[in-house]
Amino acid sequence: MQAAERDGKVAWDARARGPTVSATTELIHFAGRGLRRAGRLLMDFRSLRGVWLDVGAHACSQTYGYALFNPSLRLFAFEPNLQIACKMFNSLPNIFMIPMAVAETDGCAEFNITDYSASSSLLPLDDDNVRRWVGGHDLRVASKTVVPTIRLDTFLNMVNIQTVDYLKIDAQGMDLAVVKSAGDRLKDIRRIYLEVCVSPYPTYRGASTKSEIVDFLSTHGFSLVGVDTQSDGQEENLTFENNSAELSEAIVDYVVPPDRNGNDDCR
Repeated sequence: MQAAERDGKVAWDARARGPTVSATTELIHFAGRGLRRAGRLLMDFRSLRGVWLDVGAHACSQTYGYALFNPSLRLFAFEPNLQIACKMFNSLPNIFMIPMAVAETDGCAEFNITDYSASSSLLPLDDDNVRRWVGGHDLRVASKTVVPTIRLDTFLNMVNIQTVDYLKIDAQGMDLAVVKSAGDRLKDIRRIYLEVCVSPYPTYRGASTKSEIVDFLSTHGFSLVGVDTQSDGQEENLTFENNSAELSEAIVDYVVPPDRNGNDDCR
């Protein structure tokens, strides 16, 4: 009899505790949802918005930090090396990895994959100039493959993107070709950041020169507003702004997050 009463009391206690445990769990979940919403609002406060394009993204080392710290920013990253691109799939919900090369024609092209994968290009290496390049004596083509190519204006029209706030290009000698592929949509790009070889010994055959890039963008309404040197003075990173585009304050006034390697420069 006592055992039955004791068993009944245990069963009743379990039923009594059930709603209490459920309510506590619901309260924890409710608080968690509130904290997540508050965190999102705080991250969105004065954060970058709009659309960025990263052409020659590789592992998005120059743009990943911005996407991470600015969840309202949409980053479309182009990387034709499928092995590299696959590692970036689903890296962040606002990074859209596109395993294609940007070129002046839609279709396909031969892609030269080098031992140092970040130096891979649609353009062939100039072996003689590679030997003259400071720090480039080990650079060589390890393999070749055919990759799909797309023009920027084709992509922008296909995805229905009206305005590009920032276009970053690191296409290993193909930077001007990427700019030209925007066609009439070039006027819808607010800021362009690209790389150019200024050495008398360019490592890629057919690479565009600084004067060609500056002249082309100047005639299309862009002003050169920034120059940074790298690679022992053999390369420069050029920043252009669209004279007719209204630059959003968020593009001009932001806090630079660290890149994926912990460096301060995340461009």
